[in-house]
Amino acid sequence: MRSHKLFSALFFLLILTNCNTSKKATVKNEMTSVQLDTISVVTNDHSKRQPYKASNERTNDIIHTKLEVSFDWKLSRMNGRATIQLKPHFYPTSVLYLNARGMEIKKVVVMDINKPIEAKKAEPGADADAVAASMQDDYSITSYTYQNDSLKINLGRRFSSDENYFVIIDYVAKPNELKSAGGSNAITDDKGLYFINPAGENPFKMPQIWTQGETQANSVWFPTIDSPNEKMTQEILMRVDNKYTTLSNGSLISSVKQNDGTRIDHWKLDQPHAPYLAMMAVGEFKKVIDEPWKGKEISYYVDALYEADAKTIFGDTKEMIEFYSNTLGVPYAWPKYSQIVARDYVSGAMENTSATLHGDFMVYQTSREMLDSKRGNSVIAHELFHQWFGDLVTCESWSNLPLNESFATYGEYMWEEYKFGRDAADYHRWLSKQGYLNSTKEVELIRFNYHDKEDMFDAFSYNKGGLILHMLRKLVGDRAFYASLKNYLETNKFKSVEVHNLRLAFEEVTGKDLNRFFNQWFLTKGRPSLKIRKEVNKSLDTLKVTVEQTQDLSKYPLYILPLEVDLYANGGVERKHIVISENKSTFYFKIQGEPQLVNFDAERQLIADIDYPKTQAEYLFQYSSAPLFEDRQEALNGIEEQMQDGVVYALFKQVLEKEKSKPLRHYALQRLEKVSPEKRNEVKSLLIMLYQKEVDNITRAKILGALNRMSVGTVDMIGLNSTALNDKSYAVCAEALTGIAKSDVKMAMEKAILLERESGKELLFVIANLYANNGGDGQVHFFHDALKFINGFDVMGFAGLYTKTARQCKIPENVLTTARDLEMLSNGANKYIKFTMVKGIKDILSSWESKENTVQTKLETAKQEKQSTTELEKELQVVKTTKITLTEIYNRAK
Repeated sequence: MRSHKLFSALFFLLILTNCNTSKKATVKNEMTSVQLDTISVVTNDHSKRQPYKASNERTNDIIHTKLEVSFDWKLSRMNGRATIQLKPHFYPTSVLYLNARGMEIKKVVVMDINKPIEAKKAEPGADADAVAASMQDDYSITSYTYQNDSLKINLGRRFSSDENYFVIIDYVAKPNELKSAGGSNAITDDKGLYFINPAGENPFKMPQIWTQGETQANSVWFPTIDSPNEKMTQEILMRVDNKYTTLSNGSLISSVKQNDGTRIDHWKLDQPHAPYLAMMAVGEFKKVIDEPWKGKEISYYVDALYEADAKTIFGDTKEMIEFYSNTLGVPYAWPKYSQIVARDYVSGAMENTSATLHGDFMVYQTSREMLDSKRGNSVIAHELFHQWFGDLVTCESWSNLPLNESFATYGEYMWEEYKFGRDAADYHRWLSKQGYLNSTKEVELIRFNYHDKEDMFDAFSYNKGGLILHMLRKLVGDRAFYASLKNYLETNKFKSVEVHNLRLAFEEVTGKDLNRFFNQWFLTKGRPSLKIRKEVNKSLDTLKVTVEQTQDLSKYPLYILPLEVDLYANGGVERKHIVISENKSTFYFKIQGEPQLVNFDAERQLIADIDYPKTQAEYLFQYSSAPLFEDRQEALNGIEEQMQDGVVYALFKQVLEKEKSKPLRHYALQRLEKVSPEKRNEVKSLLIMLYQKEVDNITRAKILGALNRMSVGTVDMIGLNSTALNDKSYAVCAEALTGIAKSDVKMAMEKAILLERESGKELLFVIANLYANNGGDGQVHFFHDALKFINGFDVMGFAGLYTKTARQCKIPENVLTTARDLEMLSNGANKYIKFTMVKGIKDILSSWESKENTVQTKLETAKQEKQSTTELEKELQVVKTTKITLTEIYNRAK
């Protein structure tokens, strides 16, 4: 998940935050580090034990959960009956503990199906009602205690591990009444069950219900063992009004209309999965069915506004399923694949089994917006890859979360590589690497000492983990990598795993002992810092390369780093495989003459801080001769400060004109835009020429933006921008209007009127910013009408511009329209959006309080000077009335 988004200090006798896997490290604080086969043990003289987050102990196993639910939209509650089939995991037990957060428990029944006769034992997945009907005598309302969100049930007798039993619970879920609702940076709320705009107060937001289970939130809406190492099959019967569409895991096996205008939809999943992956959704969604994959339904559930765009937004889904199935050698396992888009979602997206949920801000675009770029592709790929890594095979504890999230992150790389080529994939990986490198903390990837399970959703479980998987792929080779993943998935399908299951799967396929790799990357924090120097001995035809590990060895390990070095000399290239294993490693290579380039880590797979100085000539050669995106990116970055040099300047122009990687073209454009004055005309001429023939919309928009910044208000730019306002690309239109506004605000305001009905959010924000700085009463209608196109967290920025415009208004009706719109947007919104809306109303109110003071002062002055006060008194009355209404709106909203 998220794609809304660690590491473990190892344990044995003691768990310590700063464990170290290297014998050679000098460890402070009187610690000693001992290298074992698969784990590291750190001992010291201190008595205080570090926290250890163990996997949840399995006392009872859920075999099957059946839920029968109906919804109270007015109270934001859910009435439920849970029929749960269980068995003791191994040891006999007479007690069952279930997670049940903030519920009203009405009745608990235990059904002992083993007592009457042996033939009445239930098979896994047996229908509880059918069994119950034949065993009325075996119903027993049992004693239970319900405290601290834990339901302790007395089973009536001791059950052994070969005996199944049923528990039936009638309850009411009250998500909005939780006393201890939480959340994190990745998942901003953990109410589990969400009623969005239930009273329909916001006309731009469809009333809807959806659930969010990860990490431990599904126990808000059904009693369960809310742990990732639990697995169960399930069925959910939802009673809803006929107008609503429903979605859940698995297949819709029946949909039966009732006599009271409601309908019961029966969803069933016959394959086991973790409870946190269960989901429901209800609303007037439009279901769009795409071409099936091998007979399995592919469908999308969206707002009516985006029904026509759904197949464009999600259109690569079938190809992704085919690609992942073929590459992994493990076919997509679930009976269907649906994707639904929710409003006010508390994260990015969630990989619910066979039914992924996306936040609207992650994927919603019109088809015209997608002419520029499809921003949802990465998250669509990420959540789909979870259907294998996370859903089919699930981390057994949140300490092992990277077994879910690192793989989903790497699934993004795999899709980019397959669909768009290695350059695109490597750029995607480079961005991910920056996200990790910019992290303000340093922790292990597999983490048993986290403070809170929500802390695991960070740049380590996602970004660093994906980078490590890429290194593992380079270590064993592509064929072995995917064969190992197939082994891992097939060996552990429908099970929960820890990191050593992954290692053992790779070792079984490759025959390699991978303990050291897993210890230093998965089980230890940090990364290497490498100082690289080279020296040529021409008399001996020898190249000497020295690599020194400079990381703090009291905190981080001494790494073993296998990698490739490409030697470019005499018109050719030779690849050398080396292994860095010492504090200071020296390598000698036979070579004739001076090498043009020694390309260290030629596969660009290493996670490290590297100090490796190169000359301008080496960087120039590297750009032209080394094949990978990061080779070229590093070369350009290495010489960008030398733009005054004609050779470097010529290279950057060449990059802008001919480079195949769009990000590198954009990088060159950004640098050329800042050339010295004597070169500006030449660059502008080049940009105009490129703009006219460029086919990529984003690149054209960036070129136009650069031209506007370099040539504010010139006649040729006014003409170019005016023409660009008719472009199909919203990105180009937005840059054109921005350029006009810089030189002629009046013209920009006139042009903006013609664009107010467009739906592209990028363009709408440019118009909104223009109006916020230069508009007032005449522009309020634009904001009011455009709200239907603004979703997710974008609404906060848009509302800020709406508020600024309203504060410049003089007509009360316009001001009150704005305030009422902000109030509407605040209703049922998350705490961030609500705060923004309430603050906007308060700011508008403050403006009219100031206006009241100003008019009052004028009125008093007029009275003192014995001037006519009629108009001022009328004005004051209007201001007071407006202020009173604004106060009422503010008090309701807050």
